[in-house]
Amino acid sequence: MVKALERIFTYDATLRRLLILIFIVMLGIIDLLTGYEYSFSVFYLTPIAIASWYDNFKITMLTIVLAGVTWFIADSTAGHHYSNPIIPFWNALVRLGFFTIVAYLLSHVHKNWLAMKNLAMKDELTGLDNRRAFDIEYRILRKLNYRKQSSITIGIIDLDGFKQVNDTYGHQRGDEVLVKFSQLLKQASRNTDVVARLGGDEFAIILLDTDEEHAKQHDERLRELFNASGLKQKYGVDFSMGVAILPELHENLEDAKKVADKLMYQAKALRKSKTMIQVYSNILARIF
Repeated sequence: MVKALERIFTYDATLRRLLILIFIVMLGIIDLLTGYEYSFSVFYLTPIAIASWYDNFKITMLTIVLAGVTWFIADSTAGHHYSNPIIPFWNALVRLGFFTIVAYLLSHVHKNWLAMKNLAMKDELTGLDNRRAFDIEYRILRKLNYRKQSSITIGIIDLDGFKQVNDTYGHQRGDEVLVKFSQLLKQASRNTDVVARLGGDEFAIILLDTDEEHAKQHDERLRELFNASGLKQKYGVDFSMGVAILPELHENLEDAKKVADKLMYQAKALRKSKTMIQVYSNILARIF
């Protein structure tokens, strides 16, 4: 349940914002029905915390205002009598200030957390997921695949002629090639796909809900972008890719990689700059 909410809050902005709105409205109704003797002000921090952690500044401020106004309406209509009519407005202003401070602190904690996460989970050169992040995403997607009962595609990509780039032009040019290819690979993939650099000139992708036709379209899109980039003309590099379409992912990442890895080496053996795509109907169809 917690992991499901985490994925909703992280990846589905529309549903996340709808849940925040519903939570505030329900909290306001409960606050109104229970009267002024019971305080629910602290619970208004929940939607504010969600917004400040997962959403942008504009949505966070909108959530703060909405929570403050909802509390003010519930409090002012609950039958509480103040000695001075200014008091409820003052209380509302204080709560808005408190909500803003909490949201500000949470957003900064989140930024620091993301920075630390990027150091541990991102490839420093390309900005793609690193091997560790790819392994974590793999395990998460494997569990999701059990529920969705749909195919998952894993691809291993290796740059052809990359060693010659380093030998001829130097490692700085080699790094430029890696960065540019990473951008092309990311551009050719969807937001829901996992794209990673495993090390050196080896890359990996996971494509969700992808059949053979969609895998071919991804390959064509990537090769079109690659040909237009000028990398082949300038440095003489190209890439080979092995793509395995599985009914579900292997329990171990290395096992799944071996399937796509073997296809990639088959592509290299036939000729460079080729993609081998194969569909497997059985998870036990390991090609070692």
